[in-house]
Amino acid sequence: MIPIQILFVNLVTDGLPAMALGLDSAEEDVMKRNPRNANEGVFGRGLGWKIISRGFLIGVSTLIAFYVVYRANPDNLAYAQTIAFATLVLAQLIHVFDCRSERSIFSRNPFGNLYLVGAVISSLLLMVAVMYVQPLQTIFHTVPISGRDWLLVIGMASIPTFYWLEPF
Repeated sequence: MIPIQILFVNLVTDGLPAMALGLDSAEEDVMKRNPRNANEGVFGRGLGWKIISRGFLIGVSTLIAFYVVYRANPDNLAYAQTIAFATLVLAQLIHVFDCRSERSIFSRNPFGNLYLVGAVISSLLLMVAVMYVQPLQTIFHTVPISGRDWLLVIGMASIPTFYWLEPF
């Protein structure tokens, strides 16, 4: 990926969704849980491992998507970069729903925070615009991708959410 694509990823996947997460309500059973140990750090209860493993899986799934497409057509680097770009953005936008709970993405109603849903939809629309609107394609060095490759992007972007790595 090129620098402007990386900047776009940071702005779109961190900005609006982060603000919307700040408006999220607490989990229903949060007051029924045992208190944290006073000596436990902020990354306790497996949070540190969750951050590391999900980041690793997002990175690997993005690289695999790039590799699969680039290997099939090594003359079209921009297409493979666009696939990697879309996979990274989508994986992070899926992951933001996982950040709503200490347990799992499936433990809370995804529509329980409509601000977050709106932020993710806005971010997706911006990503699609960068890939399909000609003046933006020129700025971000992207190209439109096929429907078949969207299936690859969706599948690879979903891997970090549906595959859990256990700590050593």
